[in-house]
Amino acid sequence: MIQAWLGRSWNEVQLELENLGKPYAFQITRPHGKMESWGDCRVVRIRKMGDRVNVLLAHENFSPRQTLTP
Repeated sequence: MIQAWLGRSWNEVQLELENLGKPYAFQITRPHGKMESWGDCRVVRIRKMGDRVNVLLAHENFSPRQTLTP
């Protein structure tokens, strides 16, 4: 069941985790360099450690970072 969460919206998965009563932690990845992330978060990795679930999230969209001109 946990593997079925891959690629799904974090809002949906978070509700399911809370309904199951499982303790969880999540981390949101950010791109390095001149990229910006935006949009909804999606589940990209799940690790079950004992009774705890660790979830890695990434934003759906990426775009080049816009520099501000003075």
